[in-house]
Amino acid sequence: MADRARHIALVTTTRADWGILKPLACALRDDAGIHLSIIAGGAHLSAAHGATVSEIETAGFEVAFRVPMPLNDDTPRGAGHALGTACAGFADAFAELAPDMAVVLGDRFEILGAATAALMARVPLAHLHGGEASEGQIDEQVRHAVTKMAHLHFPAAQAYADRIISMGEDPARVFAVGSLAVETIRNEAVLEWAPIARELGMDPARGVLAVTYHPVTLADDHGVGPVLALGEALALFPDMQLVITGVNADPGSSAVAQGMQRLAKAHGTNARGRAVLVPSLGHARYLALVKAAAAVVGNSSSGIIEAPALGTPTVNIGPRQDGRLRAPSVIDCAQTPNAIAGALTQALSPAMQAHAARCATPYAGDNTCAQIVDALKSVPLEGLLIKRMHERSVDDMRANVSAVELVR
Repeated sequence: MADRARHIALVTTTRADWGILKPLACALRDDAGIHLSIIAGGAHLSAAHGATVSEIETAGFEVAFRVPMPLNDDTPRGAGHALGTACAGFADAFAELAPDMAVVLGDRFEILGAATAALMARVPLAHLHGGEASEGQIDEQVRHAVTKMAHLHFPAAQAYADRIISMGEDPARVFAVGSLAVETIRNEAVLEWAPIARELGMDPARGVLAVTYHPVTLADDHGVGPVLALGEALALFPDMQLVITGVNADPGSSAVAQGMQRLAKAHGTNARGRAVLVPSLGHARYLALVKAAAAVVGNSSSGIIEAPALGTPTVNIGPRQDGRLRAPSVIDCAQTPNAIAGALTQALSPAMQAHAARCATPYAGDNTCAQIVDALKSVPLEGLLIKRMHERSVDDMRANVSAVELVR
């Protein structure tokens, strides 16, 4: 048994999480002590979201199991049915593959389905990017639910590790490793923007903004209103080109997507404010866009994590990312045209451009990928499924609450 390679199932459901997980997948595949199986589901298998499973296969990986989910109904009922389908599909995947451990990232509702299926299949769960906060969306509750179902934790910052421990998790199972996305940016060359711009029909010599706006799932209108405000604000910067990326498959996504399509069409008719809407750029091309952009504008976590690591300012609109650690290059603003325009003016200023180019990110780690692989290989499986509440004294808990509040 000791000589057998440990079987790790890596779960991915979107273009965004695959972009982060890809270097980990490469390291696991190339390690003689690991047998890797990739389970792909959700938006990866949806033509409306770019059928991004092809990115996994193009990278040289075989998808061991596919978990399709109905993503055409973005009502609460539809999302609930999709979650139930996800849970059933991942249950089939774990039954067929019988991995020693499963790895999931983040906080999307599909990941809750994977975690629940792993729990019922008695498959130990390793969770990346736990302990964070995003108070404007249901992902906040999903993330913490997955934390309580997980057996190993790989948060992207020490403050998030502290939060996980404050939730009763064993400190010996919590590894503050930093963000894989930040490590990838530091270790790998980012693609040149010019050929990508020309492919999109844009002028590489002109300024460009990366516009990434997703549903705010706890808002009554899911964030449709702010899309109109965003469009009004962007109209004040006619010299900037706009690359607008596709909307996540979240509750309320169809209305937000329609709003972004109207925004792209309105700005695309103006030769001085030319816009292009791209359902999926792919992770590597998206990083090239962010690095070349004068600013990232919207409410995506990529503006909080990836953009500062690439030296690009971020205009973060509204409450979707409330609670996350921020670099000084992230400018938060209200969901009004004037607030967005003011924040964008600040982001485009020479002072902020210079500041963003040299500011530090709170998500940097030390050999992030290697630390994760080492833990996945070396943590004993025997007894791993048993989780005991890590009891702490009242004084320790109060001290930790004070530390965690610094994240806000």
